[in-house]
Amino acid sequence: MYSVRILTDVDAWETLVQSRVYSPFVQSYKYGEFYKSLGEQYWIIGIFDHTNMLVGGSLILTTHAKRGNFFYLPYGPKIDPSNQVMVDAFTTFTLAFAKEQGMDFIRVSPLVKNSASAKAAAKRVGLRPAPMHVLAENTWMLDLTPAKDVLLAGMKKNHRNLIRRCEREGVRIEKHTNAEALDMLHSMLDETEKRHNFTRFSRKYINSEFAQFAEDDQANIFISYLPDGTPDAAAIIMFYGNTAVYRHSASLNIDKKIPTSYLIQWHVIQEAKKRGMHWYNFWGVEPKEAGKNHPFAGIGHFKRGFGGFQIDLLHCHDLPLTKKYWLNWMVEAFRSRKRGFS
Repeated sequence: MYSVRILTDVDAWETLVQSRVYSPFVQSYKYGEFYKSLGEQYWIIGIFDHTNMLVGGSLILTTHAKRGNFFYLPYGPKIDPSNQVMVDAFTTFTLAFAKEQGMDFIRVSPLVKNSASAKAAAKRVGLRPAPMHVLAENTWMLDLTPAKDVLLAGMKKNHRNLIRRCEREGVRIEKHTNAEALDMLHSMLDETEKRHNFTRFSRKYINSEFAQFAEDDQANIFISYLPDGTPDAAAIIMFYGNTAVYRHSASLNIDKKIPTSYLIQWHVIQEAKKRGMHWYNFWGVEPKEAGKNHPFAGIGHFKRGFGGFQIDLLHCHDLPLTKKYWLNWMVEAFRSRKRGFS
């Protein structure tokens, strides 16, 4: 038997989250505090066994929008999908709590590998595929445990050559947490948005997220400088638990012969190794069966060149609670098609 209740012991929760195979920073209570800074709410729902030991649960965020209000579980819950007793206990509690809070639906982005059994478990509790993803569902991972020379040898030849060229030409990489570095990143993002016609995260969103994790040195900004001192690329990297994450980035690519973003990645890999981390999550890539027109095809080619392997997660799922959910479904289905994801 399991009991489910709101958890207030954030230290116990952080220990549990960081013990997962790939520590998801979006399940940290700090990610909840980030959402709180945006005017939303969060709770941690814990699952306890018969000895009252914390064995699972999820960070739950609220999102309030005209098209519908919903609970969101980013890479949650930590739960065994084959344990129906645990799944049912968690679902019953969360469903009642969502209704109590006036939610129109519950949205889940599980950190579970895509499989027939995972799909069946989702369907059994009433979940249905969402019209679009929220977090990366096809991610590129790198095992950081091999020695540096082994990691370098595991890259594509072109990537190794570009890294070495940047080093020979005198490209400099600096690591920061200050406001000036954030402003530099935003300026590059503004330029990248114009050049590639994509919708970037807002300054408030990025700054608020960064602030929560940078306070404990769990987020850094890496900036590359051309030999003449001109800033050329920037990336925000999360360092949480056993996993580093390539979270936000922008590149001006001023000199095509020395693409400095390659050297940033090599410095990030070395920094993560120094911190004793096991994994580097390059974040989203295109699905394996996707063609060259997929929005992530270009960045996927860049990420795969550093070596590693792909993890395909179960697609984002929704549990409708009111009729208003279907308005949200139509809006998001349209956006997904417009952005080239379906």
